[in-house]
Amino acid sequence: MTKGSVGRVSVLSIGEVRLRPHNIVGNGTPMLWWTFTSRQWTDPLPVNVVLIEHEQGWVLWDTGQAPASADSPKEYFPGGFVGAVYARQVDSTLTPGQGLGEQLELAGVPIERLSLAAISHLHYDHAGNISELAAAGIPVLVSESEHDVLTGKSPHMHGVLAEYLLDAGVQWRPVTFAPSQDPALVDFDGAYDIFGDGALTLLPTPGHTAGSMSLLVRRGEGRNPLLLVGDATYDPSLIEKAVVPDVGDRKQQLETLRRFAALRERMPGLQVIAGHDPRAAELVA
Repeated sequence: MTKGSVGRVSVLSIGEVRLRPHNIVGNGTPMLWWTFTSRQWTDPLPVNVVLIEHEQGWVLWDTGQAPASADSPKEYFPGGFVGAVYARQVDSTLTPGQGLGEQLELAGVPIERLSLAAISHLHYDHAGNISELAAAGIPVLVSESEHDVLTGKSPHMHGVLAEYLLDAGVQWRPVTFAPSQDPALVDFDGAYDIFGDGALTLLPTPGHTAGSMSLLVRRGEGRNPLLLVGDATYDPSLIEKAVVPDVGDRKQQLETLRRFAALRERMPGLQVIAGHDPRAAELVA
């Protein structure tokens, strides 16, 4: 199906984040319980974004975290109860040179050269630099259901910081998934072929958030296909074990992992690229 239209694929790190262990390996414990009782943090994990060269232009998967989320978290995150949840769940760092614009420049693709961006979901560490895309006039693809949360009545309660995302300059392009004739994608509830050549295909993968989506990258003969999954899992080795985070809808997350496992069976060599996996750059190579 693909015409070999994908060239370079690069993983860029937009800082790091420490999380509570339940963010990665869950056991069904209610989120608020572990949020306010956990005393452990994970090791620092990268905040990965992926830069993809397609014959019709450069595509960015996720945008990473904004510098303010690391430099001044008390001002960046909401106050009150929601702010307390953020303070207990995440600890962000961003050193000089790790900003999105700087990382893209180092990769040789200034932000103005992007053709579009696609966002796995709208949590701050994946959509934190949307304003930079808006300033450069870059269209942003997000699932229709995730966009509905953004424009709904209580985005904060779904982990969406709408005050940073509802910039009038953002060129949102909500994605509606349609039935696919691709036999490899039979387990998914639709698909969205970005360029119409089968090389970059968005898939609905709810669970972490209701509107989470993943990106299937077919790179042509001799190169392993990639599945970019955001936070659907933090560790690809947990897919077959059916271990999901204690964040989001557990039933949906388990079903999404089942679909990932089925896709692996249909696409030998498929590499799953998670949003905070330290091995992501190695897996893409």
